[in-house]
Amino acid sequence: MTFNLTESLTDNILFAMEDQNSVLLVDAKSGLLVAEEDVCDDEDRFYALPEWSSEDGYNLMEEFTSNLYAPNVHEELRLVLVSGRGVFRNFKNVLKKYPETEKKWHLFKDAKMRERVSDWYNELRESWGLEKLFLTDDSEESTEELVLNDFEFQEFNLARDANEIEIGTENAVQELKTQFSEDLGSAIACMWKQLSSYSTTTSKSGFVCRSLAGEFAGCILLDFCPQETKKAVVITDFFVVQEYRGLGIGEQLLSKTLSFCKKRGIRHIIICNTFIPQFMENLLFQKGFFKIGSGYAVDLNEE
Repeated sequence: MTFNLTESLTDNILFAMEDQNSVLLVDAKSGLLVAEEDVCDDEDRFYALPEWSSEDGYNLMEEFTSNLYAPNVHEELRLVLVSGRGVFRNFKNVLKKYPETEKKWHLFKDAKMRERVSDWYNELRESWGLEKLFLTDDSEESTEELVLNDFEFQEFNLARDANEIEIGTENAVQELKTQFSEDLGSAIACMWKQLSSYSTTTSKSGFVCRSLAGEFAGCILLDFCPQETKKAVVITDFFVVQEYRGLGIGEQLLSKTLSFCKKRGIRHIIICNTFIPQFMENLLFQKGFFKIGSGYAVDLNEE
């Protein structure tokens, strides 16, 4: 006996998968979940739910943490995962301190568990002689929606934003110094700060991101290079505050910059910073940038 995997049934299955104290099955006739003790002898009518153990839950937390780019949250969650006691409870407690990361966790977890349900249902469909259903993964769209709903992106305003950007830049410099050995860290931080000083703040344009509570979350600033041509710009400042990393803010800042430049007839955007993390390099390539020497550039006429 077959059944349709409705949105309501999917939600009930997801809830039941995490309930380690009860055993429920799908009743194909009613399209509802029933307790194991209420199941009759009709084997074709009842189906066991997708397997989901505490080990699956732990692996999910581990995967989420390994792909998290916010250093403070990442380290706290990593320590929880290796602590060996109260892992699930402590993982939740850490996330409560970082509401935006907590929202992303729930989106990530929901998407992964729905993927497990989809795989399970497709296996059943194959056993029924039916074609697989290729369900779309909307987790990236959900994350983007989270960023757009919970953060504000505004064009850079010198009077409003200069002080916060200066503080954010100095914090980023100090962070670079601590990531490497003393001499190397200081050298990289110095190069990064010199790029920020390429031009005066008064001539820069770009975008600033803030939470709905008004907290500064990150920025991207650029200036013409050379000033007289107005056809190429160099990104002088591009960073996201530590506690807001991993939410897609950097991608939104970059996307808005590409659109901003294209509308103004700017052809090339250049990044001269030679210290680019791997995850940032992947984002640049996704947005059409190519490697040029030790930097990166994008030709907006070829998009």
